Amino acid sequence: MDWSYFSKFEPIVDKYMPSCGEGESMASQIVTAVNKLIYKWYNDGDVFDNTHYLSGWANDLSSYANWLHRYVPKAVPILEAVWECRTDEEYEELLADLASVCLDDNALTFIDCWSKVGSIYDCEGPFRFEKSYDEDDCD
Repeated sequence: MDWSYFSKFEPIVDKYMPSCGEGESMASQIVTAVNKLIYKWYNDGDVFDNTHYLSGWANDLSSYANWLHRYVPKAVPILEAVWECRTDEEYEELLADLASVCLDDNALTFIDCWSKVGSIYDCEGPFRFEKSYDEDDCD
């Protein structure tokens, strides 16, 4: 699987993704959080929890996953599968499943009138990112 798989979600992303920030509705928050997880994987190799088998790179995405875990019940089992992901392919399948479940236009249309809740940028939960490199190594 590669980035092109997610092109089928472009109309949904275009419809609900705010021009900046996380938006003012729960639907925009969901789309922003999911899109960030997908984009950062394919652009930078970042994962939302690097405390098990996947190493990730340098960006802490745990807050996006923690927010989805807290506020989007149907995302919970998909997100928790990260603890068992051992390969890039398994992580990509996780992201595909997450997109399929969370980027459903009918569900998003229903909740688009719901005000945003919490913040996708600052949410504690079960997912963690641990810095795995020394900043001096980058010099």
